[in-house]
Amino acid sequence: MRARLTVLSGECTPASVDLVPGMTVTIGRSRDNVFVVRDDLVSRLHAKVYFEDGKWLIRDFGLNGTKLAGQKLEGAVELKDAVEMSVGHVRFKYTVGPAAGSNGPSAPPLTATAIGTPSGVAEARTLTRPQPNLPRELPPGPGIDDDTRMREDELTSLCRFMTAAVACPDSQELIRFTLRTLLNQTSATFVGYLGLDPSEPTPKMVMPERAPVDAPLSKRLTEQVRHTRSRVWLFGDDKGLAQATGSLSSYTDAVCLPVGGHDGEPLAAVHAYRTGRHFSERDVQYLEAVASFLSPALETQRNRRKLEAENLRLRGAAPVADELIGDSSAMMTLRMQIGRAAPLPFTVLIHGESGSGKELVAIALHRHSPRANGPLVVVNCAAIAPTLLEAELFGYRKGAFAGADHDHPGLFEQADEGTLFLDEVADLSLECQAKLLRVIEGKSFRPVGGSREVNVDVRVVAATHRDLEDEVRAGRFRQDLLFRLKVITIKVPPLREHAEDIPELARFFLERLSGQLRKTMRLAPAAERALFAYHWPGNVRQLRAVLESAAVMSERDVIEAESLPLSAPVDPDPIAATASADAPVSLDIDDLETWAILKALKQTSGNVSQAARVLGISRDTLHTKLKKKNIDRETVLGTVSTAVGGP
Repeated sequence: MRARLTVLSGECTPASVDLVPGMTVTIGRSRDNVFVVRDDLVSRLHAKVYFEDGKWLIRDFGLNGTKLAGQKLEGAVELKDAVEMSVGHVRFKYTVGPAAGSNGPSAPPLTATAIGTPSGVAEARTLTRPQPNLPRELPPGPGIDDDTRMREDELTSLCRFMTAAVACPDSQELIRFTLRTLLNQTSATFVGYLGLDPSEPTPKMVMPERAPVDAPLSKRLTEQVRHTRSRVWLFGDDKGLAQATGSLSSYTDAVCLPVGGHDGEPLAAVHAYRTGRHFSERDVQYLEAVASFLSPALETQRNRRKLEAENLRLRGAAPVADELIGDSSAMMTLRMQIGRAAPLPFTVLIHGESGSGKELVAIALHRHSPRANGPLVVVNCAAIAPTLLEAELFGYRKGAFAGADHDHPGLFEQADEGTLFLDEVADLSLECQAKLLRVIEGKSFRPVGGSREVNVDVRVVAATHRDLEDEVRAGRFRQDLLFRLKVITIKVPPLREHAEDIPELARFFLERLSGQLRKTMRLAPAAERALFAYHWPGNVRQLRAVLESAAVMSERDVIEAESLPLSAPVDPDPIAATASADAPVSLDIDDLETWAILKALKQTSGNVSQAARVLGISRDTLHTKLKKKNIDRETVLGTVSTAVGGP
């Protein structure tokens, strides 16, 4: 029985095909099909029309279905004369018998003219489906066209994916674009991306978007991928997995592939599931190629976010140094606290006076954490207008407000898989505090003007110089947010509590200044003593500013005490007041030396090494003088304690 398929509307070539008993006509996006449809809604092999038992039948293979007379196909259906069918946006008409060509001039079975070759030079071709070179026998089960070589349309799609993936602005969009590509190219029922971080057990994304957010991604396949670091194909690799159970029981086939990190350890897994038929070898090859490209692409995104965050941090208010400086007991305790807190995933609240080095503590926490390869994003909450803070933190979508002419990823998205440092967190508005609490607890938020929740994996480190307990009592800070922020609390000591580190800090800053001023700067002994005696309300930041001012204004290489712009008098606390009130009993050299040693010991809390540095002598020399003069450090400290606490 002769018949004809004619294209009524839509982008499809050829315009018509005469159906001859014994032939099979395939319809799809792949160029191997008889009818090649240019429509993203159409699968590579979407449907086929074939002759069986004296009648023409049509069967659907596409993800988005095939409609016959307006009804979605279920299984194989016989074609009736003059019936219309649709594949994506393309409409076909089936006609039989002598009237097959009644809609127009009779067309050749399939000529070069029909597929776009200029008329007059066309050479007729036989309507036979191209056969793959050297086909490979596959196990029973995989579907149609199971040759193992990628075809031209697949390679073209892969190239287009790689080109577009490089231009994706962030990792969320890259993952979404990857899943959409896999869904369209392999005709999987649905695909998903699952992070392997134990603290983030839910899938980051599932496609198509109409699929339930909690669509199950097989733990069985995920664990096997984590263990083997290679693909797992349910029906192509291990026959023992064919007896699917649990979340796999409702699918005909499944593939799980690792997305490797920079150290080879899988950081995520890509899942693909299909119902109705199995994946072909080419489908799995395409999945592997895309997943292999996704690994370095995500690493590039992570490195780019890290560099952008570092650039923003360096362009802003630079910290006083790149690392914590000082060997005092207070600084050693601080380093010990950082060492304990850094490897843990919990939030950290850093408390300290302005200029004491809270940002340096946040940098140290990030550098010694498992997120060190991710970005560190720093934001000063007090430096952003309250009306703009929400958009900066959580981002916004195009058209959300006047001037929003493009999607803008917020600081949380920029810090994905890294650390977000919220300096002066007490300045957040109550509305932002509520949203911040949700992000910390649920790891999801909605950008301004957005319609979808965004999932991020961010460790939050906050800092403030205020007493948040007082802020809670005053109603300016949420108590539940305070509980979430201070899982780990680190207190940064003010400079006056570790004054013995001042010489080392001063040398560090002067070394930097020497390179900028092209002269070697150093402190005179009197200037060093003046730095010790000062109470430093601005802490380390003020110390740096004082040294910079003195070094720039000094005409000599040596900074004298009178060159130091110390606006306030000596520290008014009792210890310093007692030390400054003391005076040598005479101008005898021995008495002057004894007075200087006692004052140095009082100022350094009995630290012999620091006192020797202040006096400009070696530690052994000071020990010798202490023994010779019969000076007991404990007696000196006891005198100071009496001055503080009274009799």
